[in-house]
Amino acid sequence: MDFSRASLDREFPSRLSTVQMNHAAVSPLPARAADALREYADLVSTRGPLAFPELEARVKTLREAGARLLGVTPELGGASSVSIVPNTTYGLALVAGGLDWKPGDVVVTTESEFPANLAPWLDLARFGVEVRRVPTRDGAYRAEEVFAACDERTRLVSLSLVAYHTGFVAPAAEVSAFCRERGIAFGLDAIQAAGAIPVDVAALGADYLSADGHKWMLGPEGCGLFFTTPAFRARLRAPSGWLNLKRTHPTQYELGANPEYAEDATKFEIGALPMPGVFALHASIGLLLGAGLETVGRRIAAVLDPLAEGLPKVGFAPILHGPAVRSGILAARPPAGVDARRAMRHLEGGGIACSARAGFLRLSPHFGNEPEDAERVLGLLAKL
Repeated sequence: MDFSRASLDREFPSRLSTVQMNHAAVSPLPARAADALREYADLVSTRGPLAFPELEARVKTLREAGARLLGVTPELGGASSVSIVPNTTYGLALVAGGLDWKPGDVVVTTESEFPANLAPWLDLARFGVEVRRVPTRDGAYRAEEVFAACDERTRLVSLSLVAYHTGFVAPAAEVSAFCRERGIAFGLDAIQAAGAIPVDVAALGADYLSADGHKWMLGPEGCGLFFTTPAFRARLRAPSGWLNLKRTHPTQYELGANPEYAEDATKFEIGALPMPGVFALHASIGLLLGAGLETVGRRIAAVLDPLAEGLPKVGFAPILHGPAVRSGILAARPPAGVDARRAMRHLEGGGIACSARAGFLRLSPHFGNEPEDAERVLGLLAKL
């Protein structure tokens, strides 16, 4: 991919008016995703139902692209293990609603989870399920602390691969190995990881992973990916629906007395898919894969590294979970007397999109950003 300024301006037109440091919230659509939305609209407005083969083909290619992005190998089922879901929460709720729970079962997560990876588990209290939350320090924790929270009653460990507020990267591979030895299911909320850092579900050892497309995958809201291993998928109860039934052809609408649900990832797709999102997310993932996730990571780091170095000089304390920023998120604690929301509004007034989360100023550039964007942020914060 061409990373010249002119090329980046064409692909990311929002650059012309705003410094985008808020991809951990909602990313502006790249030009090719907006073009894909128009392509979908043109197809259905000019061809109507006759466009079905093209729509079906785009669903197939999105699954394939999603499998590549998430590292879903043929051994894990490849594209047949990738469901298209409306959001991260939906995928996590499929797990919460799909397992057979017993009173006394335990779910382990952390105290720093986004509500999407907490509410579905707390709802299981009606079945007598206990939720244990591992304490964190600015979102960080050690794998051993997760181990200590588990016992013989633990059925599931569900973590955010990247913490939404501080960017801490979970010790997922260590935790999954621990869980696998003990027959504990292990899953990930990966919305703050997929598209920003390389994600390899095989290496991570996840039984499931859920991620909406509107953050680092650069897609629209309302369309995401949900991965399940074949073995874990077989354990999950299918949600009630009709499109997720076994069918001999796409237009089979007659049901027998005891219809069976699909065994592949379509098991969780209960009705019509969000086709505009399918088109746009497919285009956005293609952009990421074309750029290369390693290159994406280097370009993000080229913005975050000078921010991490410069923030202390303007009174902000960056939250670093190691020698370098490892995710796409850099959080900073404001100086005494300065509220994070005040800092956010100050930057917004200067044309910089950012967030305030859990008392931190959160900065989250993507590969369309450039190092001079960091200079602009620091220059404005110096005037706060």
